[in-house]
This record gives sequence, C-alpha cells and structure tokens, in this order.
Amino acid sequence: MTALPRCSGTVSYWRDDKGFGFVTTDKAERLFFHIRDFASCPTRRPQQGDKLSFQLGLDKQQRPYALAVQLEEAAPVSAKPNKTSGPDFSHIQQQAWCFRYVFFVLLLLSLLAGSFVFTVPLFYLEASLFTYWLYQIDKKLATSGQSSRLPEESLQMFSLIGGWPGALVAQKRLHHKVHKAPFQREFRFVIYGNSCFLLWLLSEPGADFLQKVALF
Repeated sequence: MTALPRCSGTVSYWRDDKGFGFVTTDKAERLFFHIRDFASCPTRRPQQGDKLSFQLGLDKQQRPYALAVQLEEAAPVSAKPNKTSGPDFSHIQQQAWCFRYVFFVLLLLSLLAGSFVFTVPLFYLEASLFTYWLYQIDKKLATSGQSSRLPEESLQMFSLIGGWPGALVAQKRLHHKVHKAPFQREFRFVIYGNSCFLLWLLSEPGADFLQKVALF
C-alpha cells in the first residue's frame, strides 16, 4: 500500500484544555487536528506557531483533516516583557518603621518639653505627607502586580497617629481603598478616635495632663 504523501503547515490555533486546534498549510488551507491524531506521543503539547507535518485524512463528513501529525519545528520563544518593577517592598517597610520611631520620639520630646500644643500642626502635616506617600506606594504595588502589599493595618495606624488628612486626600486622588467597605469603616473609626483624642488634649483636662508630664 502506497504511503500517503506528507504535508506541512503551521499551527494557527490551539486550545490546550480541549486538545484540538487548526493547522494552516502552505496553500492557506485550514485543517482540524486533535492531540490523538499525532503519530506518536509528542514530547510536549503543541502551541500556536509550531511547524507540523501530517497526512491528509477525511472525517465522517468527508472533510479533510490532519492525521499522523508530527512536530517538526517548535515556535520561537518570544521574550516575555518584564513586568513593571514595583517599589522595593522591604525598603518601604524599613522607612515606615524608621518614621514610626522618629515620630514617637519627637512626640515624647514635645510632651516632655511642654510644647505639644504648638507642634500639633507640624505632627499632622508630617504624618499626613508620609501617609499619602504610603498610599501612593501601595497603589504602585497593586498596579505593578506584586503579591507583596503594605498591610492595611499599617495604613490605618499612620492615619491614627495623625496622618488621616493625608490618607483622605490620597484615597480621593489615587482612587485607592475607596471601594473597600471594611477598610472604610475602620478608617472612619480612626478619624473619630484621633479627633476625640486631639479634642481631649486641647481641653482643660488634657491641658492639665500635658502640664503634669512636662518636665520644663
């Protein structure tokens, strides 16, 4: 029996989950083939762009299809574009910890010096700018597809110590965390708690407390 002549073509479509695809011949004919139509088990699954050799067969509806398929040449592997590198997460965490320590040291010194009331605007400005920066970094981490993200507890904590105005601006401008209902509920409690504490410090009982802790 005379062997059927072999043809060649390129895989123009392949659906790996179903195990079938189409090969386009040099004459621009588009032929169906299935993974079971390979002459022997291929070393790997076919993919779009692979060069195949095959024989022509006819299905039950007398339509031509590829059988006795063999993989002749693999498709060239195109270099995948690197993901946009996001910010250095560990470095950001170190900066956040440093700011936290410096902030509380300065807060303690202002309390001991009895100048807390006069430095409140400075503390709020500093905390707000840093919190806004953290929101900006977290937004970049999210858009760059990195799995490591800033913990929401850290964002809330910096808002609690006085950075909530910066957090509020960041949420509006960057459209970040605005649609997370649990986060927004916690954020409202953070604003309420910080505002109540500030009002207490500025009240007469709070002023008495500041005088007691002041050393000079």
